[in-house]
Amino acid sequence: MSIILTCPNGHRLTAPDKRAGTSGRCPACGAPVTVPEQKNAVPSDSSILRILGIGEELRRGINDPLPEDKPEEKADTNAPTPEELPKKKVVQKKICPQCDWEIDAAFKICPKCRYYFMK
Repeated sequence: MSIILTCPNGHRLTAPDKRAGTSGRCPACGAPVTVPEQKNAVPSDSSILRILGIGEELRRGINDPLPEDKPEEKADTNAPTPEELPKKKVVQKKICPQCDWEIDAAFKICPKCRYYFMK
């Protein structure tokens, strides 16, 4: 896991755990920063989403092609009719106010910008 910190000028930085307690400079502005030591490690938003199994399609990537359906070699006479097939579950969507990305309404954290939804 990485340590997330903010430089004095507001740049968001990440450092590996082995850099805890060391000092360095912000790569964006050159301001001196100290990597804090983490006594009680808090899981990152992405690890929480991974544990909950949320956002699998987002981790695959937006531009990645979907797996191709393989053509059936022979027709199945026992195939269900369209009326017998289960109805598709309608997924509610919402727009992240920070990055304007459309996400699943069940998400508590935006997978793209990590905005935390209070309600």
